[in-house]
Amino acid sequence: MKDNETAIEKILSAAREAPPVIPPENFADQVMSLTAPSSAEDVITTDFPLLKLAWVASFVFAAFLASEVIMSASGFPSLGGGAEELTRACFSELETIVTP
Repeated sequence: MKDNETAIEKILSAAREAPPVIPPENFADQVMSLTAPSSAEDVITTDFPLLKLAWVASFVFAAFLASEVIMSASGFPSLGGGAEELTRACFSELETIVTP
């Protein structure tokens, strides 16, 4: 254990006596030139799927809105009313099958 402490003390004293590391003056520019292109490519790759998802969502919303208007203009029940009727019909079929 004593040998480890002396070895650690030698390492720490050598680190204290070593001259400090000073980066070059244009270090920040070098780092930014290496990281900026890759980060710009990452933004482009994540931007396109989100844009496509937004277009799909707006198309689905417009389709539901158009179908709701067409159904009410034709005198048919709305989508919510039609879904309720289908649900009631399915449950009534299940009750007749399950009930002895």
